[in-house]
Amino acid sequence: MPIVVIHTQWPHSVSEEVGKAYLEVMKKYPADRSLYKPILSACVKATKKGFKGLAIDEVKGGKLQETLDLVYRRMLMFGNLVKGLKYEIEVFMAGVEAMPMIGLQMPE
Repeated sequence: MPIVVIHTQWPHSVSEEVGKAYLEVMKKYPADRSLYKPILSACVKATKKGFKGLAIDEVKGGKLQETLDLVYRRMLMFGNLVKGLKYEIEVFMAGVEAMPMIGLQMPE
């Protein structure tokens, strides 16, 4: 199953805006368990430069494009609501999907 990882960063000064925007975004685009299984949601770390957020979702079979459509809509809205918010969306293959590409199989 593909894994979608979303990294976010924002300055300390907009943390309250981020919290409010997150609630607004999730109200408009709620989690869809038919597309993915959340592994980590809304994890936050404080740094000297601001805050970093992390979310990880395991995408269900055949649902990658639908999941990415939802994720991109969310993040575009989030970015528009909070000045200074930056994000990156990464898609990873699980080992069971990647190994056959090189002619191997994952051990049981």
